[in-house]
Amino acid sequence: MLPKKLILLAPLMLCATNWQDAVNTAVSATSTQKQATTSSPTSTQSSATSGVKEALSLGAQQAVSLLGKEGGFLNNSAVKIPLPASIKPVATAAEKLGGKSYVDDFVKTMNSAASKSVPKTASIFSDTISSMSIEDANAIVKGSNTAATDYFKTKAGTKLLSAIMPIIKESMNESQVMSSYQSLKGFAGGSNPVAGASNNALMGQASSIAKGFGMGDAVPSGDESIEDYIGRKTLDGLFYMIEEKEKALRSNPLASGSSIIQQVFGK
Repeated sequence: MLPKKLILLAPLMLCATNWQDAVNTAVSATSTQKQATTSSPTSTQSSATSGVKEALSLGAQQAVSLLGKEGGFLNNSAVKIPLPASIKPVATAAEKLGGKSYVDDFVKTMNSAASKSVPKTASIFSDTISSMSIEDANAIVKGSNTAATDYFKTKAGTKLLSAIMPIIKESMNESQVMSSYQSLKGFAGGSNPVAGASNNALMGQASSIAKGFGMGDAVPSGDESIEDYIGRKTLDGLFYMIEEKEKALRSNPLASGSSIIQQVFGK
């Protein structure tokens, strides 16, 4: 037989055991609830960041791939770099005098320089995407149809321009843009019996335009050199392509083939 004291204590021990089990169950349930509460926002934020980064990567990769190849700018009417406004009067006159080929060569030179500089931007786009914060990602998801592109412009615009300018200048030299310009200038100012006195006027215009290109005297303050013009237009083209890709991904996430993009932008 069990000692009398043990028999008396048994109910108390059983109650204590049941009480401890109840406490353990309550603590476990509370802990699980807290984990669910805290992990949900974190999980959502992580998904948003991953989705935005992947969308940005797709847009940047496509832009660099399409514009960085030969004819990438020249053969794409949406981003093709036109003549600067300052040279259009001379170019128009030259075309009327039979010098369209000189104008075409110059346009080709500018667009070729832009395409050659584009591959240099790939690493900058990649670094910008990698450094994106959760706050940036959430703002992009909740933002406009061009929020991701605007993020690139703000965070990487200056770096991108600094990276492409040396290549543009080098490409301009390799493509003999000076010779191309001098040919156009020479045609406009050369002896052409059909043109008559108008040639002299064209020559004067061409000389003043040379300054605007940084090919003659010092460029007046505030004027844009031809290299700066090409650099600006190159970035405009890149951002245009990225923007178009972003709009497409937002309007039809399923077409991306990416589950994380569908999850983030398909809501």
